[in-house]
Amino acid sequence: MTDNTYQIRAFAPGDGDALAAIYRGAVDQIARADYSEVQRSAWLSIAPTGEIMETAYGDGRLALVAVDHEARVIGFSDLEEDGHIQFLYVDPGAAGRGVGSSLIRAIEGAAKQQGLGRLYSEASETALPVFLKQGFERLHRRDLKIGDVDIHNYSVEKRL
Repeated sequence: MTDNTYQIRAFAPGDGDALAAIYRGAVDQIARADYSEVQRSAWLSIAPTGEIMETAYGDGRLALVAVDHEARVIGFSDLEEDGHIQFLYVDPGAAGRGVGSSLIRAIEGAAKQQGLGRLYSEASETALPVFLKQGFERLHRRDLKIGDVDIHNYSVEKRL
């Protein structure tokens, strides 16, 4: 039996390694249905380390994590001061439990409190349905390269 309870809290120093592991697991396992092995390998080649996550989330942006009933980090997202969401990743073991949607709702609430007029992001094929479910609009597909590997994502936006 799976316990579906989790809470959203602020990023804390020391969470970086868990975030990096979630990022890698999500790309390797959850995105498998939407991206080829070559694409996922290219994506993983630019994956942040725990140290990079600690530094990035020390820059003043709002960084939130979802934790399960054992206080284990199972997802994370962030809000930059201009309304950009750089990261939205969920642990493969927590996929399908609404963690991504809960993180977006928490980010949106914070954005409204800050008086921001919009949220925007670059959503993977895998994350796109989560953003759309939360009222984001797909603006356009972005075709890009990581090294010599073609990959894509989508520009998404939500007016607040």
